[in-house]
Amino acid sequence: MDSNVSLNTPIRFLKGVGPERSRILAKLGLFTLGDLFHYFPRRYEDRQPVLSVSEARPSDEKICVRGQVSSRGLLRLRGGRSIFKVVLTDGTKSIFASWFNQPYLAKVFLPKSQVVFYGKADAEGKKTQLVHPEYEVIPPGVAREPIHSGRIVPIYPLTEELYQKTIRYLIYAVTRQFHSLIADPLPYSLRMRLDLGNAEGALMQIHFPKTFDNLKRAYKRLVFDEFFYLQMLVLTKRRQWQKENKEVTHKTGEESVGRLLDSLGFELTAGQKTAVNDIISDMKKTRPMNRLVQGDVGSGKTAVAAAALAFTAANGFQGVLMAPTEILAQQHYIQMTQALEPLGIRCGYLAQGQTADERANILDALERGTIHVAVGTHALIQGTVAFKRLGLAIIDEQHKFGVFQRALLKEKGQGRAPHFLLMTATPIPRTLAMTLYGDMDVSVIRELPKGRLPIKTFWVGENKREEIYGFIESYLKKGQQCYMICPLVDTRGTTSQKSALELRSRMQIRFPKQSVDVLHGRQKSDDKKRIMKQFKDGKIHILVSTVVIEVGIDVPNANLMIIENAERFGLSQLHQLRGRVGRGSEESFCILFSDTVSPETAERLGAFEEMTSGFEIAEKDLELRGAGEITGQKQHGFPELRIGDLVKDFEILESARREAGAILETDPFLTAPEHRKIRQALQDRFTLQDKPLAALA
Repeated sequence: MDSNVSLNTPIRFLKGVGPERSRILAKLGLFTLGDLFHYFPRRYEDRQPVLSVSEARPSDEKICVRGQVSSRGLLRLRGGRSIFKVVLTDGTKSIFASWFNQPYLAKVFLPKSQVVFYGKADAEGKKTQLVHPEYEVIPPGVAREPIHSGRIVPIYPLTEELYQKTIRYLIYAVTRQFHSLIADPLPYSLRMRLDLGNAEGALMQIHFPKTFDNLKRAYKRLVFDEFFYLQMLVLTKRRQWQKENKEVTHKTGEESVGRLLDSLGFELTAGQKTAVNDIISDMKKTRPMNRLVQGDVGSGKTAVAAAALAFTAANGFQGVLMAPTEILAQQHYIQMTQALEPLGIRCGYLAQGQTADERANILDALERGTIHVAVGTHALIQGTVAFKRLGLAIIDEQHKFGVFQRALLKEKGQGRAPHFLLMTATPIPRTLAMTLYGDMDVSVIRELPKGRLPIKTFWVGENKREEIYGFIESYLKKGQQCYMICPLVDTRGTTSQKSALELRSRMQIRFPKQSVDVLHGRQKSDDKKRIMKQFKDGKIHILVSTVVIEVGIDVPNANLMIIENAERFGLSQLHQLRGRVGRGSEESFCILFSDTVSPETAERLGAFEEMTSGFEIAEKDLELRGAGEITGQKQHGFPELRIGDLVKDFEILESARREAGAILETDPFLTAPEHRKIRQALQDRFTLQDKPLAALA
């Protein structure tokens, strides 16, 4: 093996991989030898044993059968179609195979060549036949194990331009030729104690396992590695964040928070009180707070944010609250103004679309410190925004923001790390919270405010549409309002899904006495503001919308929601949408339209009908769809899990977290001889823009 070859060697230098194949592999994120080693199968097929032709029988199960090509031929049909047939024999009996419109196979199946077929054998008269079987030609005189048959065979994720045989052969060649490049960073003592095999063997067996027991051991080792390094990452980030910064320590302010809470007109729930106490305790410490507050839809996180802002203002600092949409930011601004300005805390609003004079006045007041709390959208992180003394940064619906945006907000402290508070109404399952937010403290608000009635949810098909429209009609006559949600703004030629624009037109015809309007992300900011104000004021009776209303809309008089093409949404997103109703004291309804034939989707919608707890829904969504679809891992800056499953592998996750924590407790910078390889592996996995991981620098 060339001494210059490493796991970082580009794939294009491999034999048989030219520019075109490199381009195709790049679509799968495969650029280096290391990428191929860590491109894991999505499932396996047991293609054992290999039968002789005499042993092959028609069966409902796929079989592997080996023999010699005794004859072959191409039958041409009308219209340019063809059937290619092969007869395989073992000298005693014969079996037939056929393929439609693949005449090139005449160059593959040469007379007397040894071939293994894999497919379903059917009886065709007195003959046994396989239609379109997979095949593997055994080269004469080549002493190598089969790759595509007679073993546990890996099945990989593909792109349209790539075949299973191609990627399988490539990974087979790489794992056999370059396996010695795999180093094992984990200390021998740790591997023995946890019964973990070595990394080299695990990567060999995960691709081409000799037995299912070998596969199970390889899976355990590689999942442990994935979780172990992720926990190392989040725990080192936590240590970096928690370095002392006495400049932001808050010494007092409970009296101001008490006056705020007394003025709200309602008593906080137990979860809200705990979250407020957690925040005050954090902000009194000599390190910056880094806390996540997660609570179900409508659980009252805004009141918690107001208390935190009142506390920072009482200590002479400024606060900032950033939201992902102008609709939500405006709502927060109104709420914060009403709650905080009676306490002498001046609020300002910053977003796109403001006049140059408005923006200049806000920027000047922030820099001079005469605005104590700034509320806005991404406009808050632009380079021209400066604070006199930023003490607290809050991000609402934090999963809508990327790591880069959050980092920019932190930097507004001008060298002084502000206290940091993230809020989300997407309940995060415990497994996911441990992995995503191991570098944060977490407060959970589980209760809903008193007086909230459960939302009645129904899943119906198209055959119930007129009945539901009748229900809408009677509902609107009572003076109530209705949301109708569509997955698309317009169909652009698609006929199977409802669009917001088309549905608005249909509703105007169906309900001519009602005011109908549409809300979607392509509208100008002023138009969205106008429509939402009219809906909140009761001037619009039916609001047809896309998921732009997913977060932050609070209209107590709108207690009916219709969701079209409900199969297009995940459970957590459906729960977010449903949370827009049930804000008042009236009975609320959420009706899902879907004629799905997918068993998986039917299970999802059926579960949603019965579930009301966002935390229960989040666990179910994680089980059904996986972490990436729930949280948008790339948006988090959280590496996508290649092999681990946060539900199935939770015990391995807990073990990995314990081991990572124990090592960092005694050796925080991983400088001990037995930990230097771990340090290097961590740097290799998570290096950003060729810079070392700051927490280990």
